[in-house]
Amino acid sequence: MKMKIKKQLFRIILTLAAFCVISGCATTNYYRLKQTRNDIDAAMTRYQNEVSFAAISPEFQQQVNTAYHAYQKAFDAAVEQAHSDTDAPTPDNVKQLADRLLLILGSIPVAP
Repeated sequence: MKMKIKKQLFRIILTLAAFCVISGCATTNYYRLKQTRNDIDAAMTRYQNEVSFAAISPEFQQQVNTAYHAYQKAFDAAVEQAHSDTDAPTPDNVKQLADRLLLILGSIPVAP
């Protein structure tokens, strides 16, 4: 019972995080690379914790890995273009990939 509550809470937190990031990205021009990195890092840490408890199916892990690698490649390119200034605004392509990754993380089916 306690584990079921934790899984539900995990899903809710990831969903809320995804909506917060999506809302923030859509409504402001001041979303910075640093904040994008922090949001993704926090969500990926929660995800990795669930993976370590074997609560995530291998198929879904592959989907997350694909989305994360696409985001990471675009993020790294944006940081390089900004001359390592993480206070630079997050480019639209990085926002879109981050939003996609957070949506995937928020919809993870937790194995019973």
